[in-house]
Amino acid sequence: MKYYNRDIKELFLEYTQNFKTVLVTGPRQVGKTTMLKEIKSRARKYVTLDDIELRAFANNNPKEFLKKYCPPVIIDEIQYAPNLFSYIKIYCDNTDKRDLFWLTGSQKIQIMKGVSETLVGRMGVLEMTPLTDREINSLKFLPLNVNELTPSDYISKNDVVDKMFKGSMPDVIFHNVDRAFYYKSYINLYLDRDIRELKDVQDLETFRSFMAIVASKCGQIVNYSNLANEIGISDKTVKTWLSILENTGIISFIYQYKKDEFKKLKTHPKLIFMDTGLAIYLLGLNSITAINKYTFLGNLYESYVISEIIKNNNNFNLEYQLSYYRDKNGNEVDLIITDEDNVLHLFEIKMNSKVDIKMINGFKAFKSIKNVGSGGIICTSQYMSDLDEDNKIIPISAIIN
Repeated sequence: MKYYNRDIKELFLEYTQNFKTVLVTGPRQVGKTTMLKEIKSRARKYVTLDDIELRAFANNNPKEFLKKYCPPVIIDEIQYAPNLFSYIKIYCDNTDKRDLFWLTGSQKIQIMKGVSETLVGRMGVLEMTPLTDREINSLKFLPLNVNELTPSDYISKNDVVDKMFKGSMPDVIFHNVDRAFYYKSYINLYLDRDIRELKDVQDLETFRSFMAIVASKCGQIVNYSNLANEIGISDKTVKTWLSILENTGIISFIYQYKKDEFKKLKTHPKLIFMDTGLAIYLLGLNSITAINKYTFLGNLYESYVISEIIKNNNNFNLEYQLSYYRDKNGNEVDLIITDEDNVLHLFEIKMNSKVDIKMINGFKAFKSIKNVGSGGIICTSQYMSDLDEDNKIIPISAIIN
């Protein structure tokens, strides 16, 4: 089977030179194990704790387990053997060597609890996401300054809808697995392996329904009470379950930018699905025609664009902060990217191919702020052009390619 390069690989290799243990987390089936197996040396052992007998061995006799599977080693699905963390710590503390343990895990909540108790400061942690469009097509990643953006092959609205529909999971994209079969199986596996054991989720069917309702909020600002009423659970449970989806890599949030205090306001988050293919499957949209008729297609598109930026930031260890803006006067900015120099770049995200300067009226709320840089409207236009002195019409082809 052909291996397709992942952008996070170079960052992972840098981590191996600086840490004795490196953990790669992320949703199931995004390619964590595939990447590590591809780049490992022949001397590095591999063991998976998906194997019930090996899992019992690791939990019941962790010291002997590490004698048999001693470094250099890959230990897959480390969350199933929390007893190993203390012994990994002991092993690392007794040597100056680096690049000893490569760990993977798809249940970040459980893993980080073990890490915080034993390996904090001793382990590098990376998160692998679903594929980016760059990885799918071996293209370049997003430059922040719009003056550096280079429109590549034109991507029409229909092209974007097709990309969103297919999603970004390796088996669907690279191995031609039927998307409907794949996502049905994926959700069942996710519920059975990642959710069933969590004490905060007692009813898997209600949680499945919750996931579908959350998918309908892609690219929208979360209202906890409305979500609670729709599914028939408490506000507190909504927050807990959203946290589970976030910590298992299914969704992400961007938060409101508080202009007056120059900080992000940690309330009213905007919800981003990290794989639109999964969101679309949960919504029951089974064809391109159905997607094009979907009432909140614009929000789904916004979620898609922002997820691409989040994934690229993650893969290249970029220190860009993402937020949005909305005030009581009706001024809105879909996306604010704050760069490493604390310069704000303001963007509207529109699925239209034809846009105009009226669509960035919300930017006027930032007129009094000195550290505002270039921005514009990310849309399905074919060509890049100027809206005004500081803002451009930006084809999505220049963003995701």
